[in-house]
Amino acid sequence: MNISGDSIFKMHPLARRAENEEEILIGRTDISNFIVLPAIGVEIIDMLDEGKSINEVATIMEERLGEPVDVLDFAQDLIASYQFVYMVDGEVVNEPVPVVDHFSWIKQGTGQFFFNRVAFGLYGILFFTGLFICLFTGKYIPVYSDIFVSSSVTVSVVVSFVATWVFLFFHEMAHLMAARSLGIGSRIGLGHRLVFAVAETNMSNIVLVEPQRRYRAFLAGMAWDAMFMGIGVILLFANDQGWLTLVPFMEAFIRMLNVILLMALAFQFMVFMQTDLYYVLATKFQCSNLMVNTRLFLKAKFRSLTQEEQEEWEYVADHEKRVIRWYSWVYLIGSVWGIWFFVQYQLRMAVDFIWIIADDMKNASLHSWEFWDGILLILLVLVPFLILGWSWMRAYRQRRSERERTKSLQGT
Repeated sequence: MNISGDSIFKMHPLARRAENEEEILIGRTDISNFIVLPAIGVEIIDMLDEGKSINEVATIMEERLGEPVDVLDFAQDLIASYQFVYMVDGEVVNEPVPVVDHFSWIKQGTGQFFFNRVAFGLYGILFFTGLFICLFTGKYIPVYSDIFVSSSVTVSVVVSFVATWVFLFFHEMAHLMAARSLGIGSRIGLGHRLVFAVAETNMSNIVLVEPQRRYRAFLAGMAWDAMFMGIGVILLFANDQGWLTLVPFMEAFIRMLNVILLMALAFQFMVFMQTDLYYVLATKFQCSNLMVNTRLFLKAKFRSLTQEEQEEWEYVADHEKRVIRWYSWVYLIGSVWGIWFFVQYQLRMAVDFIWIIADDMKNASLHSWEFWDGILLILLVLVPFLILGWSWMRAYRQRRSERERTKSLQGT
């Protein structure tokens, strides 16, 4: 797209929030692309959106500041890098993106009912009551063997698979409802963290909410995981005390579920990935893009940064650079450990499991239960790896598409 000093811009609808007295966060909610700009930068955007040409805006700013302002270069960034510009001289350069928030029928008031100080207090009481029972009795601490709810391997695998994904959905639904309580729409989907397949809730527009109010959305999933685990321990304790009666399968199911919930809670402490607690830390230390900037910091240790990367690093706030210096060790060591754990345990166990099943199937008839039972188990084992591969490919295609779009806009 060739632009000149006489070009007229039309912006996409832009949301904004005052970051401090001098800076404003501004961006598109449909693609969740936000940047923090000095107030003067936002004023330039507003003047361009009002229909003033680049030359007119440059003249106004030079008269006000007493020195030239490169509005043309900034305008090119608004088109290619930030994608704020909808049309230039009547030609569409960045298409609007239709966004449909999931479960839009859930009202903000419903989210506020489930996620407020009283509700979080109740979730905490239930969890710590269960934790106290575990520590006091020593009987209900989840162990790996609890994952087997039946003497049948197939039943145990199927039940644990279904329970895992159901409670993953509850975890993500908690994020969605907590974000909705703040007036922010969200979408639940699948993705990956490093080498692990995950369910995730896209609530990127939460940056429009003041930082101190975001914690409820970040911690909502863990709060429900902890609550369900606490309830499970209380039910097991009540059963042993004779206060209620659980059938053996239900007791085994609750024990299995507590293992799943404990693993889910432990996963969130892996802050070298973008887990719930990572976002808590990033918000606490006022880091706008902690992981991306940490990767940039580590790149500089192994090679020279490109001019674009150097400019990006120079834009990082000094306080964030101080956080990055210690977080980079967490990120580096954690990532190496995470990959090692994935290869040595998750991948290796899956391969061994599939090998054992395949060996048992080799003498089974195509029409036998043993054969199709084996096929079912193999498919369930492969699900996380299929999600991981699909998520990697999707991320790669998105990056390639973005690079091609940027080159197209900058080169024509």
